[in-house]
Amino acid sequence: MNSVLQLLSALWGLIVGWLTGTVRWLRKPGSLVKVFCAVLAFGCLVSGLTAYEREQRIQELSAQVVKVKADWRADADRLQADVDARDARLAEVASTLRAEAEKLERLRAESAQALNELAGKIEASEKDASTWRERYEERPDTCQAALELLDSACPALKGY
Repeated sequence: MNSVLQLLSALWGLIVGWLTGTVRWLRKPGSLVKVFCAVLAFGCLVSGLTAYEREQRIQELSAQVVKVKADWRADADRLQADVDARDARLAEVASTLRAEAEKLERLRAESAQALNELAGKIEASEKDASTWRERYEERPDTCQAALELLDSACPALKGY
């Protein structure tokens, strides 16, 4: 333990002696080395302050870049969610339109079928009407006389 204290004491003495010698040397006037050391120290100080300022600016810009990237990711996620929601709505509208198109196609087919049936009925009724008219025109004279008698008896029902 004693040797450790002697070592620390010797080390302290060496450091204090070196600092004392440096202070004595700096007090001597007119040394070119002192001027060079002062200029070098000033240059190091300016360089250190400039490097510190640049490092602070770099850290500030890095923080801004991180914030911008986070904002960009948030915007990208929000826009992707908007696109996904729009795609879902478009898919829903497309399926609704397909269902409506199928319904309209069925209705068109039913309308065409009903139109064909109606055309057949019209044709049949026209045929029946022409047959009836032919039979009416070819009625016997007794039937004609009975109709004229009916017209005179009931003038409101005239013209059959």
